[in-house]
Amino acid sequence: MSVNGDYSGKTKCLPTYLVLDTSGTMQPHEELLNATLDHVHMSLVSSPRVAEFAHISIITFNTQPHLVLQMTDIEEVRSLPMLSCGGRTNFGAAFDLVRQRIDVDVPAIRASNKAVLRPAVFLLTDGKPSDPGTWEISFANLVDKSWPRRPHVLTFGFGAATAESLSGMATKAAFLARTNTEEKEALSRMLTTLLNTLVASAPVGALVVPEDLPGFERIPVDYVE
Repeated sequence: MSVNGDYSGKTKCLPTYLVLDTSGTMQPHEELLNATLDHVHMSLVSSPRVAEFAHISIITFNTQPHLVLQMTDIEEVRSLPMLSCGGRTNFGAAFDLVRQRIDVDVPAIRASNKAVLRPAVFLLTDGKPSDPGTWEISFANLVDKSWPRRPHVLTFGFGAATAESLSGMATKAAFLARTNTEEKEALSRMLTTLLNTLVASAPVGALVVPEDLPGFERIPVDYVE
């Protein structure tokens, strides 16, 4: 089944998945993570054009993945749930859940008479995978070229995250915080980049990938569409 078709005259919608590492190593940043998410939420709500263009879902992952916020029009969200951190850094199950949700969310958005763009996944992490050898299979399924709904994936890492893992989990762009960038600053900049990307994408009706991110190094991605 193809998601392409005649969508002339329909409002474009970008299904956006914010996939957040909430493993134990993120515990020191728990308060900042919640505060920055609230800022992003309020900024999106105050920009009707962006809110109409991008529908948001939040998935967290540690030992298991968690659907924190179902795909929704951000204007309908009054407040975001509080996140807590703990457990391991298992990426594979998170990728499996994202794929499952895309197959639920895309038809639902299309049923509201909107033209659905290829989904975008923003992955934020501060660590290395706790499931080496298995996450690669799940990621390959997520970005399988034979699947019409495969998403664009952008990765952002700091702390113990490595260039190798970030590039292996990205299709569009991968960013790794430079060693002299404080972790709190890196986290704040990553979430602000999500906001800025959606603000830039809304007027053109397509995903606009950031060219650079202050304090971060852009690294080549392994997967090329």
